[in-house]
Amino acid sequence: MNTRLTLFTATLVQDSALSVSGVDRESSADQPFALVDGVPTLAGRGLKGAAVAMARRFFDPLPRSVSEDAGRTMAYRRSAWEFANAIPESFGMSPRIRAGVGIRHKTGARAGGVLYDREIVPAGTRWPLAFRVDWSLAGMESAEAEGILGCVLARHWSAGRCWLGGGVARGLGWCHIENLRAYRLDPDAYERWVQSGREVLPDALPDVPAVEPTRSWCFRTLDLKLSFGEYCPSGEESAWGLDMLAIGPHETERATQATGDGAWARPSWASPSDSTPDGLSTDRAIMMDRGRPLLPGSSIRGPLRHAFSRAKTAAGQTVRDPHMVQGKVGADDPGGEVFGTVARSSRVLIRDGRAEEGWAAARLHMHAEDEFSAGSYGSAKRDAVRMLRGIFPVRIVVEGPDAHSVEPLIKEIDRLVALGELGYLPLGGHKTRGAGWGSWQAASWVADDVAAARNWVSFEEATIENRRTSGPQPAEQEDAAWAKWRGNAVETTHVRVSGGSLDSPAPPLGETASRARAALGDRLTAWWCDPAIDLALAMPPAVFGRDWPDEEIIRVEEAAFYANNAVWRMARTVGGSRWVFIEEVGADEPDAPPALVVHTPACLHGSTRFAAAQTDRGPVRLKEWHVDGQFLGFTLVPEER
Repeated sequence: MNTRLTLFTATLVQDSALSVSGVDRESSADQPFALVDGVPTLAGRGLKGAAVAMARRFFDPLPRSVSEDAGRTMAYRRSAWEFANAIPESFGMSPRIRAGVGIRHKTGARAGGVLYDREIVPAGTRWPLAFRVDWSLAGMESAEAEGILGCVLARHWSAGRCWLGGGVARGLGWCHIENLRAYRLDPDAYERWVQSGREVLPDALPDVPAVEPTRSWCFRTLDLKLSFGEYCPSGEESAWGLDMLAIGPHETERATQATGDGAWARPSWASPSDSTPDGLSTDRAIMMDRGRPLLPGSSIRGPLRHAFSRAKTAAGQTVRDPHMVQGKVGADDPGGEVFGTVARSSRVLIRDGRAEEGWAAARLHMHAEDEFSAGSYGSAKRDAVRMLRGIFPVRIVVEGPDAHSVEPLIKEIDRLVALGELGYLPLGGHKTRGAGWGSWQAASWVADDVAAARNWVSFEEATIENRRTSGPQPAEQEDAAWAKWRGNAVETTHVRVSGGSLDSPAPPLGETASRARAALGDRLTAWWCDPAIDLALAMPPAVFGRDWPDEEIIRVEEAAFYANNAVWRMARTVGGSRWVFIEEVGADEPDAPPALVVHTPACLHGSTRFAAAQTDRGPVRLKEWHVDGQFLGFTLVPEER
């Protein structure tokens, strides 16, 4: 089968709330969620970034057709991984607000200037996903690029190790995928799929294609149960008291308490037959998630770090409070080594905990007592909600490249969890008033380590090694090998490159076309442009055409004019608008280096993606020029079939 494309489809399910920042817009939150036309949206770049980050854990080197290294000096290649934006299956509410606050290590009070909030999409939201691997872009790396993505999706994202957005170490963005399927499309199936509006697919593969990792990685998972209710240390004696919990929501949700599916204490005058209302008026509510109390990962991570800091300080070490240095904690700081720094992500991840079924709460009436009269002090009478009974399952994941880096973190977490098991690690608010002193029960650590099972060498590295062992190869032989790796026909030619600047920062399209015609003559094959934003336009402008757009006055950020053997391009840069002209010339022309020509089949399809003029359907070829192994440019060439 001559594969053209591999398509992966799945459903992303949130195990915790999700925070994905979008562009600045009218919002009361410091970090608004990404919305497009009022609908929460997972940008494809964010999904791809999470997949690439997971792939880098297990695959070294990562193929260039998947992602380039940041420090690479050669020309970059286009990635064969293509991720589409995602919107929820059904979403009938606005994103919620979750507050965050910094707590001083020394005093336990709120740090000044460290109060923020962010918009989140609640847990349980489902997102249909579609990922593609374009074999025409990956060449000889196609099977590797496909298998790496399949490995990430089938073995890790399906197992709940899908971490998206911000605040992952503090409980947000924990997800998993369901209904994962893979489809391989040959050229005919690909054409049917596109012409059907991307609806008609071939039969799914019986198994998701995956390759074995080339790098080891360690995942260690600890499941905790935090219980609140009657305090019975030995389990045989009568209860000594009541462990309660109080974790407040955002200020906008503070005055109304949703009752959810739990049991609520009733006053003596209430009738047992009265149904529990959906909401209670209160001065201080507790945080809820899908009808049950929520224990955010940040409310666990904070006390763990504070207890860690106190223990290290008592041992004579210096631990910096990140809130006192604006987050500038060095990598040599004991707290930074365990809980991460601004420059290095934390290796300790803590997921939100949602109360199990059977929880109970009460709205308690409180007042401040007058020290002289022992009566209620002025107007200081209030009520507040407390959770009286409940169990929160919480998960902690520690990860690292090897056991040597993971084991010290596990030991530190074990010491801190032991404090919770002894009852010395309170959570939430009102710790000095009897809330937060629950019981911690830890299971055994579970190892989900990944072991390197093979070696993989890229085409470039294999070529370098071949040169080292067998000496340099003739240029024609190297070009043929490179073209074979791309899987396309090979030609050689000579190209001349010239360039310059334009006076206007965003010139009109007609003016740009005049400059291009002076270079190309009447050899135009097609043109394309990226219009500048113009709020005065009532109709979307055309962005593609076959005839010279001499009369167009729309200003453009970028434009390209293609001919069979040349291309003229302009783009707006920080230094002004610049243009470049690439043209095939004879071998005897000065300053015309030899170039490798590669033809890549492509196709233009009608599209409403940009709400602009539709392109005509028909096959074309991308004619690419490569000089000294680096991509130089391309043009569009019509292809007759």
